[in-house]
Amino acid sequence: MYKCSAKASLVLDQVRARCQSDTQTNNKWTGRSGNYMYIMGRENADGKATGVVHKIADDGSHKLCGSFKIMSDGIITRFTGLSKADWNNAMNSAEAEYKVKYSDTAPTQETPTEKVAV
Repeated sequence: MYKCSAKASLVLDQVRARCQSDTQTNNKWTGRSGNYMYIMGRENADGKATGVVHKIADDGSHKLCGSFKIMSDGIITRFTGLSKADWNNAMNSAEAEYKVKYSDTAPTQETPTEKVAV
C-alpha cells in the first residue's frame, strides 16, 4: 500500500472515483485530448503523492506524457491530463471528507458551576 498523508490520500481517492466513473478502473480516465493512466511513484517522506501519467494510444499502447504531484496538504500542483475543474472537484471533495473524518468535534464537557450558599 502506498503511504502518503491523509489529505493526499483522500485526493487520490477522488481521482480513483473519477477513473471508476470513466473506465471502471482505478487509474485510467478519459481526458479532453484522449485516454490517460497514472502510475504511482516512490513514497515520499513528506507525505506527498507523486507519479507519472501515460497517454493511451488507440492501439492500446501507452507513452509517458507527464506526471502528477499532490502535496501533503491535499493541493494538486500537477496532474497531466486532468482538467483544472477535475483538480478543484477532487481537492474540494477531499477537503470536505477530511473535515468530516478528522475534525476535532469531540464532545466537550461543561464544567459544572458550584453553587455556594451564603
